[in-house]
Amino acid sequence: MTMNEPAAVTAKTDESSWIWGDVKETDITPSWVGGDGIFTEGADAHGDAVLRRVFTKESRPYASPFESIATMMKIAGDAGISPQVLSVGDDQIIMRKLPATWRNAKLDELRDPYVLWAVLEQHRRVHELRIPDGREVMHRDLIEDVFGMRDLYRHTGKRMPGDVDGLLRDLDGFIRRVDEFHEPAVPCHGDGAASNILLDPKVRPGDVAMPLLSGWTVSGVMDPLEEAGSVLSEVGPFCGVPAMLINGLGLPSSALPVAQCFGILGDLYWALIGLWRSATTDTPEIDFAKYGLWRLVKARNQLLLPTGPSAWLKEL
Repeated sequence: MTMNEPAAVTAKTDESSWIWGDVKETDITPSWVGGDGIFTEGADAHGDAVLRRVFTKESRPYASPFESIATMMKIAGDAGISPQVLSVGDDQIIMRKLPATWRNAKLDELRDPYVLWAVLEQHRRVHELRIPDGREVMHRDLIEDVFGMRDLYRHTGKRMPGDVDGLLRDLDGFIRRVDEFHEPAVPCHGDGAASNILLDPKVRPGDVAMPLLSGWTVSGVMDPLEEAGSVLSEVGPFCGVPAMLINGLGLPSSALPVAQCFGILGDLYWALIGLWRSATTDTPEIDFAKYGLWRLVKARNQLLLPTGPSAWLKEL
């Protein structure tokens, strides 16, 4: 495996002469744009456009630790996988802002094979990143995350949707034997949502500017099949052939049912996050519950699809 050279996390810079504008609007449904921080556009001392992301306490129960996210964003930015990180301070990261033509991707844009395969390649390149010496990056386990989030939501006293435990029962055989199916853990972005992809839609089809990955909330070192499941959940029903999507991430097509099970668990995880945020939020005007229930519907639908893993699960 080819590794990039180590890179230290950028130190905090003097921002006293920087100019900051208004906070960017949060848009939760049908994705999670801005849901894990406060984003503000600005300009540095030289007039160059920058974007500040402040991490808030609401995301701490499910997000990777701040230092872990900052490390992943820095080394990915240095590798041309993510926007360049300029400064890391107390719970905030400042990035070079992309030109105005760049924006979050839309799901239908991933139907363009040039865009889709470029996105898969960027995810695959993350797997080859080298964690700098002395930097801590979180090791994530999706199954542990799901059960931890379920318990956290139970503590709110709100009603648990029946599909949560129903899906966990359906996946019980996989969960009990998951150690038989793991791929070696590697650095991963961790989330296949289209809203975590930045692209320039003005570029002509067939001449695509390499997309960049954003978000990084659940990034870390993990089984890459967990990330593959998230990608399949987002684009599998609409774009490409599932087995080929797995190959595009550098993984064997034989691992498809494993990735599909992780995809269901990933949707279940974000469903619980949405429900928990709805029960505990200080910003009730943001409809976190709607997002959570949507991810729950997606999780159930993945199991019902004829191309899903239900037949494979019955053979376990």
